[in-house]
Amino acid sequence: MKFWIKLIIFLAMATVVNAQSPADTVSNYVDLSAVVVTAQYLPTDVRNSVNTVRIINQRTISQRAVTNLEELLQTEAGLRFSQDGVLGGSLSVNGMQGENVKILIDGVPVVGRLNGSVDPGQLPLQNVVQVEIIEGAQSLLYGSDASAGVINLVTKKSQVNPWEASVQAQTESNGFNTLNARVATQSNKWHFALHGSMLHFQPATDTALGRNQLWNPKEQQTAGATLRYKASPGLDIRLTGNWFDELVTNLGEIRRPQFKPYAFDDYYQTTRQDLTLHTEGRTKSNWFWQATLARNQFDRIKNSWRFELEEESRSLLPGEQDTTRNTGWLGRYTIASDQSNKRYNYLAGVEWFREVAEGVRFLDSAAQQVGVAYNTDVGVFASVKGQYLQQRLTAQGGFRITGNPDYGTALTPSLWLMYKPAPGWVVRTSWSQGFRTPGLKERYFNFIDVNHFIVGNPDLKPERSNNYKVEINFPALRLSAQSKLELTANGFFNSVKDRIILTEYALAEYNYANLSEWKTTGAGLSAKMRLGERVRLQSNFLHTGFFNETAADSLRLFNWSPDWSNDLTVSFWDEHLNVNVWHKMTGQLPYFFEEDGQVVRGETEGWHQLNASLCYTGWERKLTLTTGVKNLLDVRQIRTGAATGIGHTGGGTVSNVHWGRTFFVSAKIQLAGKFKREG
Repeated sequence: MKFWIKLIIFLAMATVVNAQSPADTVSNYVDLSAVVVTAQYLPTDVRNSVNTVRIINQRTISQRAVTNLEELLQTEAGLRFSQDGVLGGSLSVNGMQGENVKILIDGVPVVGRLNGSVDPGQLPLQNVVQVEIIEGAQSLLYGSDASAGVINLVTKKSQVNPWEASVQAQTESNGFNTLNARVATQSNKWHFALHGSMLHFQPATDTALGRNQLWNPKEQQTAGATLRYKASPGLDIRLTGNWFDELVTNLGEIRRPQFKPYAFDDYYQTTRQDLTLHTEGRTKSNWFWQATLARNQFDRIKNSWRFELEEESRSLLPGEQDTTRNTGWLGRYTIASDQSNKRYNYLAGVEWFREVAEGVRFLDSAAQQVGVAYNTDVGVFASVKGQYLQQRLTAQGGFRITGNPDYGTALTPSLWLMYKPAPGWVVRTSWSQGFRTPGLKERYFNFIDVNHFIVGNPDLKPERSNNYKVEINFPALRLSAQSKLELTANGFFNSVKDRIILTEYALAEYNYANLSEWKTTGAGLSAKMRLGERVRLQSNFLHTGFFNETAADSLRLFNWSPDWSNDLTVSFWDEHLNVNVWHKMTGQLPYFFEEDGQVVRGETEGWHQLNASLCYTGWERKLTLTTGVKNLLDVRQIRTGAATGIGHTGGGTVSNVHWGRTFFVSAKIQLAGKFKREG
C-alpha cells in the first residue's frame, strides 16, 4: 500500500507542475546511439570508431521495462551470469570472469566487488541514456581489471527544454515493485537535475513460514544529483553525486521446531556513495581535454541474529557481525586531438587510482593500521591514430605504463586497425594486452567461520593477458527500397597467464593461487534486418570455447558452448505502438575434471530466456505504457555439474538462474516545457 501511496503523490506533483506551464516537448526517442564516448579520443560516431562498440540505448531499456544493469544484459550474446542469493549477480564476458570486467559510470570505475565481481543488480538505469560495451582488453585507457572489456553507463547530463520532469512506476507478479522520478532544469549556462528510485522485492515464499527461500527479499533506495555549468564554449564543469542503499534479508531454517524453535537470520546492508567532479574543454589550438576527480565508497554490513519464533524476539550473535568498506579515489587527465582534416591525431593521459579496504578480516602486514589494506596504480598512457590509403585505413596504436608499489612497472601495448576496402565493407582487427593486479580481497581478506575457511595470498602475481579480435561488416543487402539486411562476422581469442583462482590447498581450506594459463576463443555471426518501416530484427550467434584444464588427458583443448540472442520489434501507428520480443539461448557447457584418478565429463545445462512486451507511447510522447511477460518459458533452475562420464548416470547439483515467469506493467509520464512568465 505504501508503494501506491507514493506513486499517487508523485503523479499529483507531476500534474501540478505540468499545469503551471504549457508543454513544449521534444521526442525522448531521439536515437543517440550513433555517438559513443567509451575508449574514444572524444565523442565519436560509432561508424568511425576503431573499437567494436555494442550499444544499448534508452529506447531499448524502456521497451524491455528493465530496471537494472543485470536484467538488461541477461539476454546479450557472449555475456553470462551466475547468481548468488547473498552476493548478487556475477558477470563474465567471452569466457573471462568478472574480475577482468571493468564497469564504469561516465568513465569512473565502480568499486565494491563481491566474490570478484561488481553486482550489476545494484546499478539502476533510471538516469542512464545508453550502455556501451567494448569486449577485449582495454587496459591502455582503463588500466587494471579491464582485460576482458569495459561496460560504461552513460548518464543524462543535458536537455533541450528549460525544465523536465518524469515519474515511472512498475509492478511485477514476482514481487518486484519499483518507482523512480527525475526533475531537471536548464537555464543559460546552468543545468541541475535530481533523480531517485525505490525498489521493493518480496518473492513468493517457498514454505508455509516464509523461510528457506530461493530468492531473498530486498529493498533498494537511490538518489542522485547533477550540477553542470557551461562556462564557455571551451569549458564545461560537471559535479555529480549518487547514493545507493540496499538491504537483503536471508532468513535461516527453523531449528528445533518442536521445542522453543529458533532460527539464525542474516541481514546484508550495502551502501554506495559516489562523488565526481568532471571538467572538459578545448584549447585555442582545438585540442580536447578532460579532467576527472572522483571518490567512490562501498560499505557492506552483515548482521546475524538469533530469532526466537515463539517470543518473536531476536539477539545479535557474538562474533558473527562483519563490516567492510572499499573506497576508491580516482584522478585522471587526458588531452587529445581528433580532427578529420589531419592525417595524425594523438591522445595522452595520466591516471592515479587508489583503493582502500577496511574491515577486521583484512590482514595486511605492511599497512600502518590493523584491518586496512591499500592498493595504488599510477598509469601514463599515449596513443596515436593515423589515416592511410585515402582514409580507407585507420590505424591506432598506443601503450600504457602502470606503476604499482607492490608489483613494479607493467607495459601494456595495443593496436587497432579499421580498413574499408570498398563501399559497405568494414574490417576491424585488434591486438591488445591486459594487466590485472590482484585484488585486495584476494591478497589480504581472511574469511574463517563455521562454514568457510578462505584466506588471502599476499604472494599472488599479477595476471597478464593478450586479446585478439576481428570483425567484418559486409555490405548491406537491399531487399527492397525500405528493406535491408546487414551481416557481421566476428572472432576473438584470449590468453591469460597467471590467472588467479580459488583453490583448495588442504581439506576444506581454500586460498587464492595463480593458474599457469587460461584461454578462451570464439566466433560469431550477427544479422540486422529491417523490413519496411515496421519490422526490425536483430540476431546474434556466438560459439565460445572455454579452456579445458585437463586437455592433456581428454585431448580436447576447448569445451564449446553456444549463445544465441534475438530481438524483434514490430511498430505501428508511427511507432506509437511497439511489440517487442527478445530471447537468449545459453547453450550447454561441457567440462572435464578428475575424480578417483579418472577424467570425468560434466555438463552445465543450457536454457532459454524468452520475453515479450507491448509498449504504447501517447499524449504527445508524454505517456508511456508497457506491459508484457519475462521468462515466458518459466525456467527457474538448471542442472550444473551433472556427470555423464565413467561410472556416472546423472545427478549433480542445480543452480538458480531466474525467479520464473513474470508479468509486468509499467507506466511513465514525461513532462517538459517553458517557465511561465509572471505579468
